[in-house]
Amino acid sequence: MQLPQIDLHQTRWNLTLGITIWFLYLNLVYGLTSVACRWGWFPFTIGGLSGLQFVDGIITLIALVPVVLLIYFAWDNWRQYQTDKSRDNPRMLQQTEQDRRPLGAFTAMLINSLLALFVIMNFAPILALAVCNQG
Repeated sequence: MQLPQIDLHQTRWNLTLGITIWFLYLNLVYGLTSVACRWGWFPFTIGGLSGLQFVDGIITLIALVPVVLLIYFAWDNWRQYQTDKSRDNPRMLQQTEQDRRPLGAFTAMLINSLLALFVIMNFAPILALAVCNQG
């Protein structure tokens, strides 16, 4: 069985970029929230949301776009490693386990999917909590 040769660096970059985007996103949102509350930034409201909630929501959407693209790229790499290209391939996961390249692409896809889920779940505290209110 001959698997197509795809640059392994692409899979590594895919995984590294997903983790880096998530790390930067969390540090930016949590740091911005702390500083904005202390210094009184974003005193406006838009559509019933405080300025801080609106800005955090925009940052969340901006962080979500590249993570979703990384999921797609990892999925595309994983599919290229499959020897049987049919959609009804019952041996897709066995083919993934046979070599480290498809397993790496699948792992990058899975981890980036979980990171995207964490970014999406961060909308709940952004929208539900009034962080700058004291008491």
